[in-house]
Amino acid sequence: MQRKLPLILVLALIPQCSWAHLVSTRFGEFYAGMLHPVLALNHLLPWLALALLAGLQPVESARRNLLLFPLAVATGTVLGCLFPESSLISQVNLLAFFSLGLLVTLALRLHQSLFTAVALVFGVIEGYGNGTLDVFGTGFLLYVAGVTVAAYIVMTITSAAANWISGHQQWGSIAVRALGSWIMAAGILYSGFLILPALQS
Repeated sequence: MQRKLPLILVLALIPQCSWAHLVSTRFGEFYAGMLHPVLALNHLLPWLALALLAGLQPVESARRNLLLFPLAVATGTVLGCLFPESSLISQVNLLAFFSLGLLVTLALRLHQSLFTAVALVFGVIEGYGNGTLDVFGTGFLLYVAGVTVAAYIVMTITSAAANWISGHQQWGSIAVRALGSWIMAAGILYSGFLILPALQS
């Protein structure tokens, strides 16, 4: 089952973009913003990888990230709503799949300033990828707030769980690293899924 999990994650990635938008648009702009990154696994999995990595860092770094990452996501979402999305964002998102998953797999403890820089850059890029040109006025503010709240919830719950499990259970660190390896594998497979048609054309 563990060997099949990366393939299952990749298969789940394929229809997510259209499905996420269709579901989230029924609940208003705030909930649309919350559901968009959570229902699209190509956004959610890198968020989870960063949260797992935060859980493996010293407590000071993890706590700082709870504030800085949502703020970075909010900034990126504003930019994404104001300007057309760039294809470069999708490429960087794929890189985040692999790199963040690899860092979790290796259970690396980064210097606080380096981890903060990674979280800020990744947050802005991810926020930009979740931007939309279809919201205006109050809806714009509600949408940005929804994405920001989703970032805070995902980061808080996942990083706290990773920190507790890795610190209080003998198998905890292994479990967190295994999750990182699955995310990394999903990123590699998903990258191949996107790149292969381009090579064939």
